Amino acid sequence: MSDKQTKPVDELVKPGRFGVTNKQMIPALKQAIAANDVKQLVQLKAQYLYAFSKSLRYLSKKENEYVAELVK
Repeated sequence: MSDKQTKPVDELVKPGRFGVTNKQMIPALKQAIAANDVKQLVQLKAQYLYAFSKSLRYLSKKENEYVAELVK
């Protein structure tokens, strides 16, 4: 874990009315990126693959490259 404490994936992403959508996934991705928490990014991808891949397009170019580099 990094310097900043991050919440577990289950607490970060609460499925809404239509399941896990960009509305839940984007803030979770941004928090994991800000905390440099690769383990959490991997967990997000493993648990919510579809929402994870669709949410990447809404991140900045720098954030997107960071995720692509670390999470393969």
